[in-house]
Amino acid sequence: MSIGDGFRTEDAEDTPYDFVMNTKIERNAPQGEIFSYSGVDTFVLAWLVEELSGIPYQDALSKEIWTKIGAESDASFIAPRYGIPISHGGFLANMRDMIRFGLLFTPSYKTVSEEKIISDEHIDLILTKGNPKLMQNLYQNIPTANMPDDLRHNIYQWDAVYENGDFFKGGWAGQGLLINAERDTVAVWTGYKKDEQHQAREMREIMRELLDKTFEKE
Repeated sequence: MSIGDGFRTEDAEDTPYDFVMNTKIERNAPQGEIFSYSGVDTFVLAWLVEELSGIPYQDALSKEIWTKIGAESDASFIAPRYGIPISHGGFLANMRDMIRFGLLFTPSYKTVSEEKIISDEHIDLILTKGNPKLMQNLYQNIPTANMPDDLRHNIYQWDAVYENGDFFKGGWAGQGLLINAERDTVAVWTGYKKDEQHQAREMREIMRELLDKTFEKE
């Protein structure tokens, strides 16, 4: 784990907060030049939520979002030490509730929430305020990968934002959340597809193709 919970030694920091505060990281590129994934970023954002709200992150999520979307089930966080949630990847929820969450980013938010939790300004930030150079430079450093032609940028927690307005967040084991506010669509899946040669094809590609073909017919 990127906050010190993957394995522990006798001299390990006692909490993820201590780990983050005391970790010394050398700069390997100028800020704003290339994307580099780190769960620490997510943990720090969750920590900021705790400082601003005065309550644990999981309680803030319950108060501000989960109790307002008519969720069918409780969600949960993996919290292996002192009940501190793994905010960068330990979230568990059923698929129908993830669709409810996704609808908050669309014009159909009223089907799950009486109030507009996600502002239009925030959705515009997701769609237009990312830095394309981060992903472009990342793909230039991966000899075996090509950047998709319609990939615009990534931003905050969204792994990919596309030219057609799709924005996507992926999980650890094939989970996916795909939203398009203009089309008023949300897609959620868990798993992956393999062909006869047992080569996996990412469900994100399949889902985006299906949705594109659906909207081409309209």
